[in-house]
Amino acid sequence: MNEQKQYVCPWCGGKDVVEGIQSTYAKVQPNKALTLKGENLIHVICKNCGTVVRSYVENPQVLE
Repeated sequence: MNEQKQYVCPWCGGKDVVEGIQSTYAKVQPNKALTLKGENLIHVICKNCGTVVRSYVENPQVLE
């Protein structure tokens, strides 16, 4: 992961997480225009129970 933040799962309290990327048809796109481009949605997932702890777009400035 690119951040050094310590994540704690709100469901099970686990601290062991993995990062996954949701891409292709699930990319986040600007609301004001239809485009084939978009940004990947990144999920931080608890390895103990599978809960998505955090979801974010890596480069939100591209959506402006």
